[in-house]
Order: sequence, then C-alpha cells, then structure tokens
Amino acid sequence: MTIPNYESLHWRETSPGRWERGIDEAEQFYTTMARVYEGSGRVFFGMTGHLSLSVPVENGSSRPETKDRVYNTLRRAWLQLRYDHPTIASWTELDALTRKSKKVYQMFGEGSAQDVWLDETLRVVETGVTGKEWCNGDPPVPKMPTVFMVVPAEAGQEEGVFRCDLVLRCHHDIIDGIGTLHLLDNLIKNAAGAWGQLSTLGPLVFGDEAKNLSPPLRVAASIPTSLSPEQQAQCDELEEYNASLQSGVEIASLPYAKGAERPGIHQRVDLTLPEDETQRVLAACKKMGISVTHAYHAGIAIIVRDLQPRAKDERMVRYINYCLINERSHCNPPYNTPTHAASVYHSVSGRSLIVDMAVPAAGTSDAELQSQETTEFKHVASEIKKHYLEIRDDAGHLPKAPLYWAKGTPPYPDPKDGAVPPVPKPDASPSVSISSMGVIDRIITPTQGVFELSDPWVTGEELGTGLGVFLGTFRGQLALSAAYNDAWHERNEAVDFLTRCNEVVWRGLGL
Repeated sequence: MTIPNYESLHWRETSPGRWERGIDEAEQFYTTMARVYEGSGRVFFGMTGHLSLSVPVENGSSRPETKDRVYNTLRRAWLQLRYDHPTIASWTELDALTRKSKKVYQMFGEGSAQDVWLDETLRVVETGVTGKEWCNGDPPVPKMPTVFMVVPAEAGQEEGVFRCDLVLRCHHDIIDGIGTLHLLDNLIKNAAGAWGQLSTLGPLVFGDEAKNLSPPLRVAASIPTSLSPEQQAQCDELEEYNASLQSGVEIASLPYAKGAERPGIHQRVDLTLPEDETQRVLAACKKMGISVTHAYHAGIAIIVRDLQPRAKDERMVRYINYCLINERSHCNPPYNTPTHAASVYHSVSGRSLIVDMAVPAAGTSDAELQSQETTEFKHVASEIKKHYLEIRDDAGHLPKAPLYWAKGTPPYPDPKDGAVPPVPKPDASPSVSISSMGVIDRIITPTQGVFELSDPWVTGEELGTGLGVFLGTFRGQLALSAAYNDAWHERNEAVDFLTRCNEVVWRGLGL
C-alpha cells in the first residue's frame, strides 16, 4: 500500500526535546468541541475511563501498607507507559503563527522531571467516596491525561483485601473509548510485572521514546490525501440524503427540562445484569439473528418513540442517529495493536441511521400495544442490524471518514483577542446515542498477577441535552450505562430510561 505524504501530520522535533505534529479531522472535531464549550468551564467529550482493582493484603502487612505498595507500583507502571505511549504526555494547542491546532510532546528535562510529571498525572483521592461517586462530582480534566487512584472508605473494604478505583481523565483529542480500555489494560500489565520487584528494577531511561508517538488516523490507516471525483460525488449525494431525512416528517427527540441555558455537571448511571440474565439475553439475540448492540439500540429507539406525546390519532415519527466505528482493525501495523492505545482511531457513520415508528393514539390500551411489541421490536432491530452491516461491509467508508468528521465540526473560535466564545444554546431536538464496547474481556484481562479487575467503563463528558448510552460485557455481566447533564435531566429519569430500555429488549426477545 502506498503511504500518502502527510508531512504536517508526522511528528517532528521542532526544538530540543519538543515534538509537534498537526492533527487530523477526527482529532480536530474533539479539539473544536472543547474550545466551543470552553465558556462552560468544562470539557465537552472529556474522556473518563474507570477500572476497579483488588489486591490481597498479605500476611504481616496492613491495608495502608498495601495501598502504598499499589501506589508505588502504579507509579512505575505509569512511567513505563509514558515510554511505551508517550502520547499520554502530549496536549493540543493552537499554533501562534499558523492559527492551526497542533499536538505537542515535551520530553523530560534534567533533574526531577520524572517525579514532577508523576506527581501531576498520578494522584491519590482519599475522600471516602468510590470512583463512580467521584466521577459524578465534576472532576477536573487536566491538560495532560491523568490517572486518579480513588480509595473508598475503609468501612466498605472487604476483609483481607485492598480495593481502589482507577479513573483516567483526559481530553478526547488524545484518546478515544476503546483506546482508553487498552491503555488501562497496559497499565495493569505493567503493574503486574513490576509487583514485588520495585527494589530490583533499574531506572527507566528516556530519550528515544518519541519513536513511539502515535500518528493520527489518516496516517495510521494510510487514508488518501484527497477523494476521487467518484467518492466526492458519493459524499455530496449522502449529504443531500441525510438532509432530506428531516423534511416532511416529525423527528422523535428526547424530552428534557427547559430553562437552563448552560450545561451543568456530567452524570453517569448504570444497570448491570447478573451472569445468568446476561446469558439469556445473549442466547435470545443469537436465536433472533441479531447482536446485543442491535437489540439495545432497538430498545433505545423504541423508548425514545414511547416518550413522544400522544395525540388523538396515531402518527409516524422518525428516530435519527449515527454509529461510531472502531477503525483500529483497519490501521496498518503496529497502529492496529494496543501499542498505540493513546489515539483517536474511530470514525462516525456517514449515512444516518433512521427508524420510522408509529406513536399510538391517545387511549390505545396496554393490551393492544403489548400484542404488537414483539413484532415491532423485530422490525426495529432488523432495520438497525441492516444499517450496521451496511457500514461494516462498506469498503469505501474509511477514505471518506475524514470528510464526515469535517462536516460535523463547527468553526473553531479563534481566540486572537483572548475572548472565550459564548456557550452554544441547548439543542432543542436531542437524541439518544449508543457506544458499544463489546466484550471488554477481549481488551482487559480480568486477572493479572495479584490484581483482580472489575467494573471497566468509559464515557465522554456530556454537556448537551441528549443521553449517551454505553454498552459492554465483562466477566460475563452485561452493563448498560447512560451519561447525561444535570442541567436538563434528573438521575431518576436516566435510570428509568435504562430500566425501560432493558425491559423492552427482554420482552422483544421473548424473555
């Protein structure tokens, strides 16, 4: 394969120890969204990665001693990760001359630079809360990716075991959801390897780690620098098609509390199915010929329809959404492996997902609705499966992915005068999206040395009026979660959405 010439997107040393490169369209989307919402005091789509770990307290040791041992081991593992994935110590800034965004990596200087970086980017939180609770308390999104070791109250700890939660917080233009899971796995792999050997391990030598800096998706996947006339025509036709989907039809949107003009605090709620229930769902999906993602995306669409107000007569509404696509398998070696976890290697579907459904007339009985429920679920799931398969089988998707990102990116507010841009008005017609992490055990090994791992999840900071649903299974348990902003939604509302979605899926699958 011919590798396109992307001179500006390749890392280069611009001064001793300072490396820079331009960013591609996928990274630019997240950089721009963070800038557009800067006035909110928060980072739109800021990444959160969570992982709980347990370590036995050895005979003759104590929980505080075990905590210190875990922390010191994680420091070594995190430092090793910086060598392996130096992009975790990078950030994005605006070039003063070109007025374009660029990614920057600064190598360690002399003296205590390593300890300074470790102190800044690996922090202990001991306020008595769990990682989940801490994540719902408006935690910071530091300039560089940072791991917080959240130690819950001792009263909640199991006898003979030390448990803590690791929370990664960073900007989305540095890493995506799947990359975050890979990075957490790599961190624990390093920690498991260093456990019990800290006193014998020599110092890590830096100086040539820039060879491990990750390129953007355009370079990693050798995406051509420009589209062919045929591809451009296809994109133009698709843009017209997507625009036509909104005309002459009522769009099913998620109700939200009107009034607030600025986002509040991002929140997350979750629903986890025990192993036996998860197995029943998996078996029923297989029998119906759909995936778990198809099933729960169908549930989301149906619940959004159910939330529409009923009128005298039945009417049709349209659910519109999109799909995020993990592109790591389409990248060239070694970028298709976890060695380049700190990257934004995903795309967004160009063609919108649409499902047309009927909103029943006011007064329609529950018996009538239930009699149609299974048939409707099969139809909706079938439409969603068809859309997913079309994306999966579209060999021409990846070359057009940068254009899809660019089309969805608002203009970057250039801060020449130093002014912070006004926060955009709330979206008056929000929807509900889904991001599927799949079988997370394929990314994060549940047991690594002394470390027993549980509750891995990721989410992007939600500063809009919609809901972001996340789906994944780990240790045989299916977890469904929702991210929302408390300026427009209540916790019980989000919990109710997940519960109803799960119930719709179960009834639709005949369980």
